[in-house]
Amino acid sequence: MMRGNREQRVAFSPMKEAVPAVPKEEVWEVRPGGMLVQKRSPDAELPPGGAPVPTIRVKVKFNGVYHEIYINSQASFGELKKLLSEKTGLHPDDQKVVYKDKERDSKAFLDMAGVKDRSKMVMLEDPAAKAKRLLEERRTSKAERTAKAIASVALDVDKLATKVSALETIVSKGGKVVDADVVTLTEALMTELVKLDSIAAVDGEVKVARRAQEKRVQKYVETLDAVRAKNKAAAAAAPVAKASNNNKARPPRPPPAHQNQHHQRRQFQPPAPVPQTQTASWETFDLLSSVPSTSAAPVTSMAPATTTTPSPRFEWELF
Repeated sequence: MMRGNREQRVAFSPMKEAVPAVPKEEVWEVRPGGMLVQKRSPDAELPPGGAPVPTIRVKVKFNGVYHEIYINSQASFGELKKLLSEKTGLHPDDQKVVYKDKERDSKAFLDMAGVKDRSKMVMLEDPAAKAKRLLEERRTSKAERTAKAIASVALDVDKLATKVSALETIVSKGGKVVDADVVTLTEALMTELVKLDSIAAVDGEVKVARRAQEKRVQKYVETLDAVRAKNKAAAAAAPVAKASNNNKARPPRPPPAHQNQHHQRRQFQPPAPVPQTQTASWETFDLLSSVPSTSAAPVTSMAPATTTTPSPRFEWELF
């Protein structure tokens, strides 16, 4: 009975609808020989029948020693070089793999080159490729160090820029700043400028970044010079304005007493006397007819300007 019920359930179970598979877009690539094939990917589906890709064993000779490498038959020579690098310690870019007396490119595939199980290859060290790689690494390392140095200077300049902006705001609002702070900030900016000059730019982008920071530092230095000039002008104008305000608030002060007396003495000084002029008046007489009297008029008289002086009298002798 239990069996019949179980079979009945199975017989009447609903059928699941089959979901149609969405076809994946095919990607094509060009092989070194010029053949157009479908691009392979690590997560590609298994081939029809579910047969796995075979793994082959190749023997690679390097410095007189054979190294056995187990690798996918459809792998590239670049993947083979990576496996050889783990055993020999030689960088993949410094390796040169020769198969059937022909150097193989890293992008070429083993199966396309005819590599089979237990095939033999020769690996050589490429000095030119090694030198090129070292130069490129050195150049890249130097560019990275330069970029880090410029970034460090830019960070320091950002901190100083905040202080410059604060000083500029204070002066623009009519306030005063300490001159020593302006000088210290200017010296700090000049130090950052010296750091930028010591950085050797090797790349175009690095040169542009360094030049941008130099212009930025120079701009802040000019701003500090303007702040310092405004600060000095405000400090010089403050005593003058204070003195003018005090003069307006105070009444006029009278002059000292001795100056006032001296001024009055000069004002009421009597005029100087006019110099006297001496004039003579003569009287005509006849000596034979008459004798001059003793009470004759004076011969000379002074015509004083302001005061009267007595006239001198002369005694005449009769003969």
